[in-house]
Amino acid sequence: MRYIFYAYPIFKKVSFTYIAEQHVEQLRKYFKVEVIDENSLPFLGGILRPFILIQPYFYPFQKYEKKLQKRIHRWKGIIGVDVADSNKISKYAVHLTSYANAIIVPSTFAKNSYVSSGVKKPVYVVPHGIHEEYLTTPKTEPNEMKILHNIKQMKRKKLLLCYLVHSPYRKGEDLLHKIYNTLKKERKDVMLAIKDAFGIKLIEKQETRIHEGWLTEQAKLELFDLSDLYLLTSRGGGFEHPPLEAIARGIPAIGAEGGAWQDYMCKWMLIPSKESGVVLEGNPIHIGTGVEMIIDKAINRIHEILDNLDEYKTKTKEYANTVIREKFTWTKVGEQLREVILKLI
Repeated sequence: MRYIFYAYPIFKKVSFTYIAEQHVEQLRKYFKVEVIDENSLPFLGGILRPFILIQPYFYPFQKYEKKLQKRIHRWKGIIGVDVADSNKISKYAVHLTSYANAIIVPSTFAKNSYVSSGVKKPVYVVPHGIHEEYLTTPKTEPNEMKILHNIKQMKRKKLLLCYLVHSPYRKGEDLLHKIYNTLKKERKDVMLAIKDAFGIKLIEKQETRIHEGWLTEQAKLELFDLSDLYLLTSRGGGFEHPPLEAIARGIPAIGAEGGAWQDYMCKWMLIPSKESGVVLEGNPIHIGTGVEMIIDKAINRIHEILDNLDEYKTKTKEYANTVIREKFTWTKVGEQLREVILKLI
């Protein structure tokens, strides 16, 4: 069994950590995998001639480029795993990709961003995935989301869900509030739950914090099961994982046409869009624009879905049990990772 290293943020918990942990779990089916924290890379020797996957790729090379230049000639190879939050990466970012043998990104949008920006190394698309349990576990009486369950039962309203953990412009926080404020004027049966960096807040007539801290997998399942529609208002991003999980649970979702999520959303989930402004102003890596859903088109689609909710939930579940099951489970992701690594190792 071949030996590889996987470097990622172990001592801090970010979205890259979660994705890397899923990669490692799958790769251990095929390789001996040694995990190290990304900040250990400048001290990694060359005795074993390690073959290394690094996620995220850009951060450690931004921080340690000169130190890593002295090390990488001793390594057998590097696969960089990263994203593209906009339709263009900088010349500096393109330069940093020259140290890798290949790059893995999670979407067609991200690959197009790298290639059109001038990256010459091979760029492979390996999507993020979902656990099989998202497709197979039946809905149960909520435990961790009991407060939200009780509020929803009492109010008898449809629950809209959005994740807004950071980067408010990229995530479309302003678009979300425009959409929700309009919906509240046009119908009385909606309320909004936002998963942010601190937990979950419920917005109806006022804002109420109903959950604090990181969500367990069980809490996420319960949150999706209580939701009626996922609103992805993001202008940019390399994949946007929560809507995929929502769809896997049979929850309808919408997002702007042309974004990275187009890889896993079906046609009726995509809202006509226009080009946005620069997604991450001042970022040294992601310097391009994204896509922005047209507000009135989004509101019309939301009305259509909420007015025919059982029909759309059935369509979403059928889509999850076919397309999502076939292409977007972590098992399928592991198989794709294995294929890429075997081409290069």
